[in-house]
Amino acid sequence: MKSMRVRRISYWMMALVVVVLVAAACAPDAKQLIISPQLGSQLAALEAGDDVVVAAPTEAPKLADLAPEQIAAGLPDDVAAALAAADPANGAQVALARGCVGCHALDPAVTMTGPTWFHIGDTAVSRVAGESPALYLYHSIINPGGFVVTNYPTGVMPANYSEQLSVQELADLIAYLLQQNEASGS
Repeated sequence: MKSMRVRRISYWMMALVVVVLVAAACAPDAKQLIISPQLGSQLAALEAGDDVVVAAPTEAPKLADLAPEQIAAGLPDDVAAALAAADPANGAQVALARGCVGCHALDPAVTMTGPTWFHIGDTAVSRVAGESPALYLYHSIINPGGFVVTNYPTGVMPANYSEQLSVQELADLIAYLLQQNEASGS
């Protein structure tokens, strides 16, 4: 009975040693490059004796970097004309009256049902490739399901604002949202 118990303990000890050895063999080598999309070119450079230089990330463009025609590119003519004469203060009132502020916050620390409006003017510059900031905001208001920001639910925002808002109210709201950018301090 005692030898059987000793044998079991021996088996468990050997199994534990095997597990430890396998785990140690799987541990990454801190001196090796981590797998990345650039690994091939990095390895080729190392083999050639060249230094691997990591490029600094490109900073996303800001609204202040764009010309007015770039900001409004692609908008329907009536909306573009209304945006040229838009009143951002009225846009803030539209956002309040239509309940937008119930789902969107200007404070980046506050998480709500909809994406934050903190610096949305800058965010809109590159949120959807090929769309100007004003066009992105226009589409987000009149067709909210067309592009849904990652980690936010779809189908929550009313899809009938194109019927509820006049062209000028829509332009005022877009102007208000464009004002929410780093350069303006909003």
